[in-house]
Amino acid sequence: MAPRLLVYGAGGHGKVVADVARSAGFDLVGFVDDDPERERSGVWGLPVLSWERLLRERASVAGAAVALGVGDNEARERCHERLLAAGFEVVTVKHASAVVAPTARIGTGSVVMALAVVNPDAEVGEGAILNTGSVVEHDCRVGRFVHLSPMCVLGGAACVGDRTHVGMGAVVFPGIAIGAAVRVGAGSVVNRAVADGLTVVGVPARTIPPILRTQSE
Repeated sequence: MAPRLLVYGAGGHGKVVADVARSAGFDLVGFVDDDPERERSGVWGLPVLSWERLLRERASVAGAAVALGVGDNEARERCHERLLAAGFEVVTVKHASAVVAPTARIGTGSVVMALAVVNPDAEVGEGAILNTGSVVEHDCRVGRFVHLSPMCVLGGAACVGDRTHVGMGAVVFPGIAIGAAVRVGAGSVVNRAVADGLTVVGVPARTIPPILRTQSE
């Protein structure tokens, strides 16, 4: 019998996570989201429960684990903590087409999407997103609640700190260390270390000065 699953997050990212979970053999029974409009309309004919409703009606989803379907790194970490504090089981889901080496380690609550590759002896922390077609090469270290966007590539033994977001199609050279809470722009090529909290863009990637970053947000 297929394990029952809820996805926390009913937006676009949550729907992709739900599709990954179905590919992995889970029985999707609904979503959790605090947006009233999503709760009213549902998704794919399945219910969308607010957090409060989930707690009230917990018996109706008894035995269901939860996958993290929130794209924002900090928000996903808060959801993870909330679920664990309430006693829910948070699971890792991997698309059937993803390739994960037997010696790679994937943290609880992570999602490995279609065509993603995780090569030997790589380590991925809990709550990470390895998005469509992303590549984590051998011996990489990927922190907690990181988001590797579609088609980005980490070269062998690269390191990415907690809550960092690597944009679509970006490339990180082998052995390069990127700090925590960094933002790497789409299509960037990172060929040198990046300190915590910075935003880098371009080929090669360079830091955006704080005043420019503030104006562009």
